[in-house]
Amino acid sequence: MLLLIHRNWGIDHDAMLYFGQALAQHEPGLFRDDLFFLHGSQARYTVFPWITGHLLAWIDPISLFFWGGLAGLLLFATCSWICLRELLPERQRYWAWLGVLTLPTFYGRAIIFSYAEPFLTPRPWAEGLCLLAIGLISRQRIGWALACLLLAGMLHPLPTIAAGLILWPWLILQDRRWLHLLWAGVPLLAAAGMSLAPLDGLLRPLDAEWLTQLRAINGQLFVTGWARQDYAIAVFDALVLGCGWKYIEPRFGRWCLAALLGLALGISASLVLVDGLHLELPTALQLWRVHWLAHWFAMAAMALLIRQAIIDHDSPQAILLGLTALLVWIGPAGVWLPFMALYMAWPKLALLLQPRARSLLGLLFGLGIGLLAIQFIGNEWLNFRLSGSRLDLYALDKRLIAFPLIAAGLPLLGGWLWYRSSPIPRALLTGLLLAVSLIAGLRWDIRAPLRRELDAFADTPGVFGVPIPADATVYWDNMSLLGTWSVLRRADYFDPQQLSGLAFNRGTVIESIARIRRLDPLMTDGENCREHPHSAGTRPDCTIRLGSLERACAPGNPAPPDFLVLPTRQSIRAIGSWTPRDLTTAAPLGQYWLYRCKDVIAALRQS
Repeated sequence: MLLLIHRNWGIDHDAMLYFGQALAQHEPGLFRDDLFFLHGSQARYTVFPWITGHLLAWIDPISLFFWGGLAGLLLFATCSWICLRELLPERQRYWAWLGVLTLPTFYGRAIIFSYAEPFLTPRPWAEGLCLLAIGLISRQRIGWALACLLLAGMLHPLPTIAAGLILWPWLILQDRRWLHLLWAGVPLLAAAGMSLAPLDGLLRPLDAEWLTQLRAINGQLFVTGWARQDYAIAVFDALVLGCGWKYIEPRFGRWCLAALLGLALGISASLVLVDGLHLELPTALQLWRVHWLAHWFAMAAMALLIRQAIIDHDSPQAILLGLTALLVWIGPAGVWLPFMALYMAWPKLALLLQPRARSLLGLLFGLGIGLLAIQFIGNEWLNFRLSGSRLDLYALDKRLIAFPLIAAGLPLLGGWLWYRSSPIPRALLTGLLLAVSLIAGLRWDIRAPLRRELDAFADTPGVFGVPIPADATVYWDNMSLLGTWSVLRRADYFDPQQLSGLAFNRGTVIESIARIRRLDPLMTDGENCREHPHSAGTRPDCTIRLGSLERACAPGNPAPPDFLVLPTRQSIRAIGSWTPRDLTTAAPLGQYWLYRCKDVIAALRQS
């Protein structure tokens, strides 16, 4: 189920940024003029690019990030199990483990962040080590726990600091003397007052231009800019943690309380220091990321609460919690609130209801889940049909299986059948499990056809039929960084993904504004060409206006890109072209033309 739900869609999301950092570490100076590296990237805060860069001496980048993504996913699952094994009695561990792995894993800005990511970044590794540290702390192995936290911080400090916001309240709950850690803030503030980097950012606010760009591009940094569903998920998690503290086994319940306190601490600190005071370092630290570990505990607690209701022969309560969660994740905004209130009042309400009334309510709650399932399946089927009914373009099986009732229900059903079976049925179940696991492994890779083609042409700078100088900068319209970084191995002039690290580098803000102004007419024309595309992705008769090309390539400050790669053929002569093809069907996946900016300006002046 882990492989069926958390599938690999290639080097994408933040994996793309770490891919570039690994290449830059392996070949220093490769992306010297790339916007993402021009003013320094986040790589200075993690050893991960250094590790992956050195691994490239033995393994090619595409294979490294494919198998590394799988290894990170399995490591996270393993560390989750080790942690839960220390926190829970034997009969509860499996339920909690399924909860954290099969229920939705998104947190914070739900459209961006989740744990158990299926691609290679340091986050799953750091998060897994944090979970391992929690398990070790529970066994009083403080030294080993600190070592895990140190290694996690070296890999990715942000989720590690976030985990510390939950570990600290838990320690205080055991011994209030841990409150003395507050004194550590004194030297930190003193260092900030002496302008020692990076602690000077504790007291220095973002300037107006930097703040404006961060709000526009990296809105997830500001809690007040989250969507309504993001708030709903955070509030739901907080309420589930409260129920877990009250109703679940005391040792795990205290961790639920610590997670609740840590969530409140991180969100409050972010609201005050970032949304209110706009301080530089707290903005970069993203203290609201404490939600990743709070959500992990909430999903474990939710599974345990459902289990407890079933054991107590109160299936309506279990169904009600499941319905409430589905309304939070896929239902209309705000509809979940009265159902959550009903769930929290259920222990007292159930005493006043007759058995038939409780059974009737259980049926109604089940009907609600059924209606949500029908709506979910209908929407996914429509999207699948719009994609041409191709699994390689829209992984319908993954999306349907990820529906929480299926994702968590099938493993629970399998476990129930196993423990109630004789040896022969168990052998059949084992054979079925092996077969399904093989299918899951084969279906784990769901890269889109164009992404597979880009991976197949990795490190092929002559793909357009002409040499591109090693120090050239390239703007590739409507293409991910995989095109310039992986295929061409050249610096990318501008791509929206390069703006992911704006909170760490003010220089990138200034440079990106200038480059966007230069390219804005060209990007607008390209978007207009894609508004009503044909099957290859862009209208074949569409062209970029000559004025837009001139604006992009004219000399000035900042310097223009050396080359343009456009998915439309212009009246100006192209120096090369490339037609990527579907590796399965050999069908063209569009066509791209290469233009040299100096030739563009020369042609425009002659005309």
